[in-house]
Amino acid sequence: MPSRRQLLGGAALAAVGVGSYALSSGLGGFEPYYDGEEDPDTTWWPQPAFDRIGSCYNPRPVGPRHGVTERWAIEIPGPSARPVVVDGRAYLPTAEALLVVDAATGDELWREDGGDPPMWPRSVAVHDGTVFVTQVDDPALLALDAETGEERWTFSAPEYGLRPLLVDPERPTLFTGDGGGTVYALDPDTGAVRWERRVFGTVSALVQSIPDLVVGTDAGDVYGLYPSDGRGRWRHGVSGPVDALATTNGRGAFVSTFGGPTVELDGGRGGEPVWSTDAWTSDSFVVAGRNLFLAGHRLVDLDVRGGDRQWTGGETAQCGPAAAGDTVYAASEERLTAYAIRGGVGIGGFRVDARRWSHPVEGRPEQGLAVADGAVFVLTEGGGNDTRSMAYALEAETA
Repeated sequence: MPSRRQLLGGAALAAVGVGSYALSSGLGGFEPYYDGEEDPDTTWWPQPAFDRIGSCYNPRPVGPRHGVTERWAIEIPGPSARPVVVDGRAYLPTAEALLVVDAATGDELWREDGGDPPMWPRSVAVHDGTVFVTQVDDPALLALDAETGEERWTFSAPEYGLRPLLVDPERPTLFTGDGGGTVYALDPDTGAVRWERRVFGTVSALVQSIPDLVVGTDAGDVYGLYPSDGRGRWRHGVSGPVDALATTNGRGAFVSTFGGPTVELDGGRGGEPVWSTDAWTSDSFVVAGRNLFLAGHRLVDLDVRGGDRQWTGGETAQCGPAAAGDTVYAASEERLTAYAIRGGVGIGGFRVDARRWSHPVEGRPEQGLAVADGAVFVLTEGGGNDTRSMAYALEAETA
């Protein structure tokens, strides 16, 4: 039952973040349910990997499927993290500031530059009308009013700034980690520390399943912690720095390292590997029912049950994929491409009609895609005087 606070108007009417999941029919995945919404029909992308399980997948068809055009394109200083989109606002982390623009027009609403020197946002998430931003400098975490940018509270980490952010909106908690190997659980309303836990290596990725908070590090370790108090449940080493994490709410964790392999770890057996494949992904996975998408050198669809390759798409850049409804989106060095999640028509890896549309962009897509409000949002890195760094919102063509 939503609280009175969650039912209040404005941004709080639909407090941001996935609170619970129900089995979906179409792809056998999960339907998002957002705190404060009786009807889970949101079109938002509230945190870097969309939800706390790191799926990068909204089962609702909130992105362009057949044909695409530019809703808007604006020049930016350069991308520093994945964009998020909430309540009609797009939050664009750039090399000099967090830019907040109107998701429909691209017009700037406000910015936070951190003063001198300018901030370099590492991760952005929005929950219950508050924007959380991590950065290298002190304070390492800013909590800002989502509508105005006004500062609500800050948090200082003693070592090397903070990196990933993860919101659990069901039992409101903000998880983050620093370069010195400390994981923090914070009160999202005040920034008060509920617990902290040391791990080995820089904290590079966070996801939350049942019952674990899963932590990946640059030292190649993956931890399963109790999210309520940070106590350890299991620990397992992988072959390199953890680039991407995801889970399916009880199956343990999918883990990818740069260049491979990708493995599934079973949290119920102390993090022991279930399967391994030489494919890999950059920034994030897409978990859509039985489909696990990776975007290393090419878009690859694996079966979550055993890691078998189901089909392969086109070349990809080091930019995390995203999906909505029955469409998965990936980026190459100079284009965005949409594919049918099931890979079109065919048997095994031999498919036709998998690609739905492709659109060129200026600069190289980086950091990861977001799908919300009927559009795909992407940030690109330019190449000096020849190519600009840009932010795009690509929407469906009109007849």
